[in-house]
Amino acid sequence: MQACGGSSPPFRSDLTLKVFQHTRMQSIYPIELLSQTVIEKIAAGEVIERPAAVIKELVENSIDAGATSLEITVEDAGFSLIKVIDNGIGMSRRDLSKCMLRHATSKIRTVDDLFSIGTLGFRGEALGSIAAISRMSIISALQDDGEGYLLSSEGGVFAGEVIPHPHRRGTTVTVKDLFFNIPARKKFMKTHRGEHLAVIRMLEQLVVPFPSIHFTLHIDDRVIFNLPVVDRCIERIADVAGAQYASALIECRGERQHMDTVVYVSSPGRLQGRPRFQSLYVNLRRIDNDTVTYSVREAFARFLGHHHRPAFFCFLTIDPSCIDVNVHPTKQQIKFDNEREIFSFLFSTVKNGIEATMAGCKVFEKGSQPGERQATAISGEEIPDPGLVRVPIVEEKVPRTEKEGTETSDRSGRSRSADDGGRTILSFPDGRRVEKEVDPLQDTTIQLTGDVHERMWDLIPCYQIHATFILAPIKNGILLIDQHAAHERILFEQAMEKSAGIQTTSQQLLFPIVVELTPSEKGIVESGKEFFLRFGFEIADFGGRTISISAIPAFIKDGMAESIIREMVSYLLQGRGREHFSEPHKRFAAAFACGAAIKAGQKLTQEEMNTLLNNLFSTQNPYICPHGRPTLIRMSLDELSRRFLR
Repeated sequence: MQACGGSSPPFRSDLTLKVFQHTRMQSIYPIELLSQTVIEKIAAGEVIERPAAVIKELVENSIDAGATSLEITVEDAGFSLIKVIDNGIGMSRRDLSKCMLRHATSKIRTVDDLFSIGTLGFRGEALGSIAAISRMSIISALQDDGEGYLLSSEGGVFAGEVIPHPHRRGTTVTVKDLFFNIPARKKFMKTHRGEHLAVIRMLEQLVVPFPSIHFTLHIDDRVIFNLPVVDRCIERIADVAGAQYASALIECRGERQHMDTVVYVSSPGRLQGRPRFQSLYVNLRRIDNDTVTYSVREAFARFLGHHHRPAFFCFLTIDPSCIDVNVHPTKQQIKFDNEREIFSFLFSTVKNGIEATMAGCKVFEKGSQPGERQATAISGEEIPDPGLVRVPIVEEKVPRTEKEGTETSDRSGRSRSADDGGRTILSFPDGRRVEKEVDPLQDTTIQLTGDVHERMWDLIPCYQIHATFILAPIKNGILLIDQHAAHERILFEQAMEKSAGIQTTSQQLLFPIVVELTPSEKGIVESGKEFFLRFGFEIADFGGRTISISAIPAFIKDGMAESIIREMVSYLLQGRGREHFSEPHKRFAAAFACGAAIKAGQKLTQEEMNTLLNNLFSTQNPYICPHGRPTLIRMSLDELSRRFLR
């Protein structure tokens, strides 16, 4: 084996060598044109990656056909059956005979049409790609006279001619045995429950900009949602995310040459730890775009700083000639003709909308005095300075009986500061301490300022920095601790003990907490009921899209239960932790630790900081959080001396 500079590359294993040799053998085959069957399978793989992608393509076709009612049926996570029934403009016998052919479409004719697309679909690839990997049939009718036509295919091969078939006006597409002829693709699919959630999540995003369409979704004989026609998008948001959630959104409107927008964004006074929705719709098409997300976050940062992430629904209508939608296989991304202008427009729209809503607040620039309000005009081409933050000061409505910063006692007798936000650092009441001590002679990483004992941090003064980090002196220097990451590590290890079968002590609630969720969020809760119960939550179905929480872990306060559940669900729904934890019980433990841990910006008392450090150094791995981030940084006295040129 030669070095890197030789003629042969270095290999780490025999397996790598075999893969390389196999690839080299394939690369010396003569160049040949691929068969039509292989071409179709490759094309289908680009467009159809999972059952949710099939449903998305079919629903978009129905919307383009002018449907006002869509009924979607899914069985066996979409692998056995997907059926979409609409009442839109149907197809004639001639059109039906061509609809499954690749690149057959009624939506564009010339190259110039690609730069003025006003429909959701346009390439003519979807039906052909779906037909190539399934057994598909389409029944369609132009009129309400009951005279329709049927076309069937199996693996992309027509199973006969177009034949008459009774059908009302509209189209019914039935897809059976998805991926039956490429079984290797199924290996890479998620569990059935995961695919169900992907379908629900996709449709929750897709239906929002179409309030004039009635959507119904059935999964395995259950009605997941039934969304009737409403007048405005905010009403459809309420149908999907909940009326309480929608009522807390701020409406921001803006208009400029060639474009206008309506943005519904979180109120600065009602933020959640992790945004439930960050949805952008350009000409009614759901897409992802970092420029838009950044513009909304920057506008929001003017009020609460950059560490907060708002939820938003952004509906942008723009001249089709100013965008290019033909840049992504699944049309999830587009290119703007002038992204800087888009950023400026959305930034100013959101900023002005929030300011108008919070007209009763005193707003001042970071670094100035509250009485010295400064007006900030954002011109059409100005990019805002990310370091400029606006902070709202809301008048205190309830007079305090204690001075700011003084300590009071809560109902359980624990000490907390009067402005600490209400949550304290507490471990599970039955959590077992790990018998682990730091030996200064063997472990030079951390040396304490006194003898090591069971409560080794009780007498060490700690200082909180920007309500985010904790500064603690040690014998040979100082420690900087990330309070959120440290508490995550503590809760994660305790939750792992509970997931092994030891149920956490719970406190029964006098009045159950009712939480309204989206269908996908409720699906996450139902799939993880066993883990929630082990962590101390007793959760029951409350009908519709709501759940009731009748018991919570003993260390959690009533007022935090809903936000913790929502953060756990959001964590799991976004797929976070999959790169670190392949086992479900570890992902749920990480979600619990992330949701229940103290947050940046939460003030802590001296007692709480000491408790946090005691619990942190009782864990098996106190140096990193469950996601691999460091919990602490050590700076030695020698390094401090060098910094000060001593």
